[in-house]
Amino acid sequence: MRISAVQNINDNVKAIKNEQTQAPQPQTPQAPQKEVNLNQMPGANSYLMNFKGADISKYIGDKEIRIDDITKLDNNLHIGLTDMPEGKKHLNANGLNVRKRVGKETTQYTITNDTKQNLFIATVKNEAEIPQLTYKQGKFMPEVTVKHPSLGDTKLKMLAGSEIQTDDFSLVMPGKIYSPDGKTEQIVRNNGIAFKGNVAISTLNKEPRTQNAVDLYLGSDIPDKMTKGAYVDDVVANEPTLAIPAGGFGERLYNLTRDKENKPSYILPTANECRIIGTSLNMAASAGIIEGHGKDNITYLSQNGEIDGDNVKHVGKYKSDGGALAEGIEKDVISPDKDLIVLNADIFTNADITRAYHALKEYPEAALIIPYYPVDANRAKSFGLLGVETDDEGRAQIKAFVEKPKYTDKSPEPASFNSDEEYEAAMEEFVQAQTAKDPNGDKFLANPGMYLMSKEAVQVLRDSKEKAGLGANVMPKIVNLCNEGKLLTEDGKPMKVYTVPLQRADGQLAFWDDIGTAEAYLKVIKDVAHETKTKGTGTENKFYGVPEFILKDFDKNVDSKNSIVFQSDKARGDFENFKNELGVTIAKGNIFVAE
Repeated sequence: MRISAVQNINDNVKAIKNEQTQAPQPQTPQAPQKEVNLNQMPGANSYLMNFKGADISKYIGDKEIRIDDITKLDNNLHIGLTDMPEGKKHLNANGLNVRKRVGKETTQYTITNDTKQNLFIATVKNEAEIPQLTYKQGKFMPEVTVKHPSLGDTKLKMLAGSEIQTDDFSLVMPGKIYSPDGKTEQIVRNNGIAFKGNVAISTLNKEPRTQNAVDLYLGSDIPDKMTKGAYVDDVVANEPTLAIPAGGFGERLYNLTRDKENKPSYILPTANECRIIGTSLNMAASAGIIEGHGKDNITYLSQNGEIDGDNVKHVGKYKSDGGALAEGIEKDVISPDKDLIVLNADIFTNADITRAYHALKEYPEAALIIPYYPVDANRAKSFGLLGVETDDEGRAQIKAFVEKPKYTDKSPEPASFNSDEEYEAAMEEFVQAQTAKDPNGDKFLANPGMYLMSKEAVQVLRDSKEKAGLGANVMPKIVNLCNEGKLLTEDGKPMKVYTVPLQRADGQLAFWDDIGTAEAYLKVIKDVAHETKTKGTGTENKFYGVPEFILKDFDKNVDSKNSIVFQSDKARGDFENFKNELGVTIAKGNIFVAE
């Protein structure tokens, strides 16, 4: 079966449009608007001040809105989107309201947004002791940090889908809890919200942290423990360069990192302090690119000038890591005459990249290989997808990038749009999304942010320095050049771009996830712990290929019954002190206990 990503879109749009407009259009009944019940107590005095003109600047920082002690506010607080200073509106897309309600026996503190969604609810018996509660939000997931003397320096981070109960108070952050037993996610409260060879490492934010994390890895024995990839000999023979873009600010992970860490250097809950960037380094060790024991040639492309040394090259500052990599190629820090493997620094996977590299060397006229990760229709809306067309040999050639389509499994209804133009644009997006379906199944082909580039594709990256977003600019440019027959091999043949499944070393489907948010970070840790607890560390474990000590340490540091993640043994002990001193009867959900 041949799937075309670019042909006949207009014809398909017209055909489906005619079919829909000729059939009677069902009218969807409008559900009545229901006021959110904030559990207001009988006889409560609710006072909400209009805070227009009040000083809200003390709550607004560069990276977050922060209310240091919710229960100590003198008045209710409203921070509207229109009240945000210029350049800070991204911290508060939906408005923020803090309301205090005083009843005869209890006082309730609620945080909502302007769409009447509950973000946090604290109900306290009058005169009862309560921990200090600090609310934070920004580009990252809303968070309440709980402090109490019984915890020492340890903090409890409550994320959406968590609750803590004692006889004296109740703390609830509505949302979804990821169930470690693999069952459907559970709702904590109604009205919750769901949130959505050589090595070159580009750095920008907190560069010494990234350097220290890499040094920690290279000084360990982890590279020796990695299972070698199926086609490691291909990699060793061709000596491709590995590039790890690690220059981002990681604002989506700010719940955990704050200003002390960056995303690549943030700790995983393991005994030897393995960091997030370790996943990419593991893949490189499995592929024979990294050896450890001081034998590796690591070059840093420093955009901020915070690190120095013989292996550090200072480059300009760019809006994306692609610019730093392009300058590295231009200056021959990254060889323009070798293949280049690009691996993101904020993923968790057991993928064997030697399989994708083998395809780069074996598929005819391959300029670029982008492995795909299969996702269902609903999850596909959060990813860049790969529109493909199969050739006569059944190989999937990439013909288009489909960026986070709104319409995947169901085509748009004409009645939902105000004009024919809006409807036709939505239909075009829907039809194009269908080209990103797996030709052999119902899943969609998601781009996991891994790129295996021929030397010809490396030249395109070098020449794209001023507009070098890897996923947004460079890879689509290579795809277009190949589709137009403008990127040629040395002997003048038109080159092609292919996708292959992301597989682990034994050929089974690999696991992959972006752990760039606190929610995703905790979910992966819980999933690994459950899989290890129930299936051990062998091939039956879907994470097989991840170092065994990581699997075991994740298991040890997760309370699977209550879905809580501990950073360390000390954090677990401090949490027990907290529970005992305050008489905690319930503590569950997306809670992270960290030193």
